[in-house]
Amino acid sequence: MNNHWSEYWQQGHTTSFGDALVGNYEGILKSIWQPTFMALQEGFTAVDIGTGNGSLPLLIRESLSRTNIKGQVIGVDLAEVKLAEKDECEQQNIKISLLSNEASESLPFATESVDLYTSQFGFEYSDVEQSIKEASRVLKENGKFSLVFHHANSMILNRNRNILQLIEQPQAAELVSCLNEIAIAMGKVSSPGDIARIKQDVICERIRQKINELIKSLVLLDEKATHDSQLMSFVAQFFKEGLFWPVEKKQQFIEFIKLQMETLKLRLTELVKASFDEEKLAQFIILFKKNSLSLNELKVLKNEQNEVLAWYLNAQKIPKGVEL
Repeated sequence: MNNHWSEYWQQGHTTSFGDALVGNYEGILKSIWQPTFMALQEGFTAVDIGTGNGSLPLLIRESLSRTNIKGQVIGVDLAEVKLAEKDECEQQNIKISLLSNEASESLPFATESVDLYTSQFGFEYSDVEQSIKEASRVLKENGKFSLVFHHANSMILNRNRNILQLIEQPQAAELVSCLNEIAIAMGKVSSPGDIARIKQDVICERIRQKINELIKSLVLLDEKATHDSQLMSFVAQFFKEGLFWPVEKKQQFIEFIKLQMETLKLRLTELVKASFDEEKLAQFIILFKKNSLSLNELKVLKNEQNEVLAWYLNAQKIPKGVEL
């Protein structure tokens, strides 16, 4: 799955679920981590799984910025990821590095070398049974295992589930096909005279009307999801910025739209599949004892509007010889 995620992170996104949450990881998703980060000791090693563009490692650095504690945070992702240059160049006590093309099921770290294992909307995309086993391997005795992960009934999932349902509608694919048809029908467009010609062209007018009907149909199905999918932005760009493009460039742009829609489907399908309902969560918790982890805290995170955001889980690696 890493190719479409690599492209996604390279576009500069800060979360794995688009714009469903305004302001990156703020509010409760920021404050929930503070006690864990502030408990880190001198010379710590923290590992962040599914790190994306390093939002959580940067939050660790920010949280400890007023202390003299030194340590390192290693972000791991199956996709190609990197810190922004400004973040990379900051000389601070907390060293941050990101590792690309690394799976959480097989980490490149020594046994019992990690003080804190974190993940925010990343761990759940993996083979969780194998990943929790690997987490237990790399954690030191009494090391912390902390996750924020997708809740199947969160506002994030509901919004993205709606987008997925929208772009899977046949009208969405037909809309993109109609853009290709009208690009060919319009031919070369380079002057006001060409615009006048197009307006009088019966074929162009028929396709334009069809495009409007398809847009109306999608908006009636779900106006917010239609907007969130970016389909309307692409259509607007085609008729404004792209109107005077050569036919070949128009068609290249249409292929780009198709690719964006396909990769969006892949990401959102994975998102929905990765989320945890109560039954899936119960099966996950069963894995803790066999992997020497003791659950300390488990709760549902909600925003100021009392909407569900995610699950939060905090556990600890049990020392050898201690009964669970």
